[in-house]
This record gives sequence, structure tokens and C-alpha cells, in this order.
Amino acid sequence: METARAFNPFLIAKSDKLKKLIKEVQQQIDGYEAYYQTRQRARRTADQQTHERMIEAIVCDLCLVHLDPQYDAVHLPLSNKVLRKASRYKSSVLGKTLPDLLRIMTAPEMDFVVLTKGHKNFSIIGQDLNVVPTEGVQSTLAPGPKLLSRLDRFAITQHDIACSDEDEPIVLRSVKMPGQEVAKAVEYTDIPKTDKLRAEMNSINAYLAQADVSCKRHNTNPNDRYLRRIFNNDSFDQGGRLYGGFWQRLMSENRYEHIRINKDMIAECDYGQMSILLMYAEAKAQEQIPEGDLYDLNAYGIPHECRPGIKKVMQAIINSPDIPKRLPKGARKHIPARISLKDILTAIEQQHPIIFPLMTSNLGMQLFRKESDILVKVLLTLQKHDVVALPIHDAVLVADEDRETAIRVMKDVFQEHTGITPKVTS
Repeated sequence: METARAFNPFLIAKSDKLKKLIKEVQQQIDGYEAYYQTRQRARRTADQQTHERMIEAIVCDLCLVHLDPQYDAVHLPLSNKVLRKASRYKSSVLGKTLPDLLRIMTAPEMDFVVLTKGHKNFSIIGQDLNVVPTEGVQSTLAPGPKLLSRLDRFAITQHDIACSDEDEPIVLRSVKMPGQEVAKAVEYTDIPKTDKLRAEMNSINAYLAQADVSCKRHNTNPNDRYLRRIFNNDSFDQGGRLYGGFWQRLMSENRYEHIRINKDMIAECDYGQMSILLMYAEAKAQEQIPEGDLYDLNAYGIPHECRPGIKKVMQAIINSPDIPKRLPKGARKHIPARISLKDILTAIEQQHPIIFPLMTSNLGMQLFRKESDILVKVLLTLQKHDVVALPIHDAVLVADEDRETAIRVMKDVFQEHTGITPKVTS
């Protein structure tokens, strides 16, 4: 049974050898169309460009499938309902002519793609025995023999493939409903605010695309660098964190071992206690921040060894609509059984009386917006210093030689936004 993942229509060829392979495929498709006279007239310029982008995206993603042992196919929608629908999040590759192209690429004479057609499931409901469609199975694509032979001949690797800048970098998601793993993307009308947000992300993505970043870890594509800024709860005032980029999916130890920036080892520069500091800024209580470790509740009867658990509790409070009634997952192993959640909440309120009401006001997504604004400004400022930085929410990866510059910029930007000079660890 094949294992399929979602088709990525935003892939492009980065290397000359992959571009040459795609040109070969395109020429054979042109020959097929001419021989069987599948077209009455030549495509318009825009339609030809879309046609060529479709071929490129299909070939690129099937290359990645072949190179990734986790999968052997991609699934994608081929219904007119999806392909004819306009959306800022949809690639031009997922257009109405895609089924026609796939019919050619899967033809016996071509054999570039193996297509397994999807289907809908139906249920019979009600006394009238009405037949209604339910969730079905999407069509899948796998590399065919002719494509596989070319992948071997051209020695294609993941390094030959990159992401295009066609993908919408500013994503607005709806309120997450119960049982929903990921909230749905919401269409929106552009205003000066979204234009500015997009311009910032376009600048960041363009800079990262040309940066000297490598990763030697098996099955990791170092050209997978495209970042999107995702806003939540149907509001551009909530969320806004940056997602994407191969480094975000790696464990910390794998980052240090395998990633190089400008051929140098990396350093991770991390804001310390960022969410708590942002709340003090929100409360305009910059001068009343306690000294020392803001997660240390030792003075209120909670041993310092409980710090990892305390941090989890604080994050749960900040990101929950209600005060939690039980310890968050993973916290208990750091907290002795004799210490209850109530004990910890009491200690937090004693340590941070000024911001405790904010902690319990479901402020998490607004704090993410402030955090992400700061990080975007850090990335744009580091660009001006010619420093490549790979973001991870409240931290950046930089070349070791750029560590001090990154720390200085991170402190300056945070101080500019909040009036607070933070600790930045590396």
C-alpha cells in the first residue's frame, strides 16, 4: 500500500541539471500533443507559462517523493470544484488544465507519472434514502518508469529543488474548532497593513533564498527555506509566528551537527523569558520586573528544581482561555507529588502580582503577535548587517562569527519595542 503526502505545487528547479531534465519532459509532452493533435491552436503566452509551471512542479515533487523513503506518492485534488476555485493560497499549478496534462504524462507512450484516481464515498441517510457524498480519497501521483530513469541519469538530489515565491507568505487562519487539528485558511482583502506584512516577508524570503546555508543531514533539503507568517483566530492582531524552513523541523542537536551558514558552525541566539517580559511591557510595568530568574519560585516554597515544570505551567496559563485545572502535559515529572497546581498558581501570583491578571486573560495569541513583530524586525535588521539568520519563533540561528552582532541587534530591537533590555542566551 502506497504512503502519500500532500502535493506541493510551489516547488521549482534550482539546478541546471534539473532544469535540463524538465526541458526533456516538456519536449516529449510537446511531441505527444503534436502527434495526437490534442490541441487545435497554440496556447496563449500566459497559458503556456502555466503549462510549463505545472510540468516543473509535478516533476520536482515526484523527485522529492522518490528521494524520501517515508513516501512513495503525493495526493492532490483533481475535482473541478477545487481546480476552478480562486484563492490567494492556491498555486496556479492547481488549475483547470491540470487533469489534461496528467492524462498525457500518464499515457502509456509517456509513462512519466503513475496516477491512481481518487473517489468519493457515499452514505444513504433519512427515510427518503437520500444519497449524500462523504469524505473520499484523493488521487495520487507517483513517479513513472521514464521519470525514474531520468532521475538516475541526471543524478538528481534534494539540493536541486527549491521553493518558489508564489506561495502566499501572509496566512490568516480561522478560529480553531473543537477536534480540528489545524484551523482553516481564511480569504482576506489586502489593505496597507497586509501589503506591509507581505513586503517584509518577501524581503526575508528573498534574502534567505540566496544565502549560503547548507545541511548535510540525510533526507533534508537545505533549499527548503520559504517562510510564511501565520495569523490566528481570524485576526491580524493575533499570532503571526513564522513557519517553514527545514531547520524548524530538526532537533536541536541535529541543527548544530549538520547546519552550516557561510560554511561556519551555527550559534542559536535565544530570547530568555520573552513572554513574561512582554506582559510586563503590556502592563507598562517595565520598572517593576523582579530581579533574577522570572521562573524561579523558590522564595514561595517551590524548589528551583521545579523550574521546567513551572515554565510549562506559566505557558499553559498564558495560552489557555481558562486557568488550567490540572498540570500541563510533561510538567509533573519536574514537580514533586506534594506540590499541587494550586500551590504553583499561588506562588506565580505572589511572584508576579502585577501581570498575573494578564496571564489569566487568554493573551497568548496577542503576545505571539508582539513576539513575531520583534523577530521580523530582528531579521530585517540583521539583513542590513549582512547577517543570515534562520528564525525559530523567539530565537535565531546565525553563523558563529555573527553571534555577537545577532545578540546586540536582538537586545536593541526588543528594547525599542518594549522599553526592556532582555537577556539573550547563545
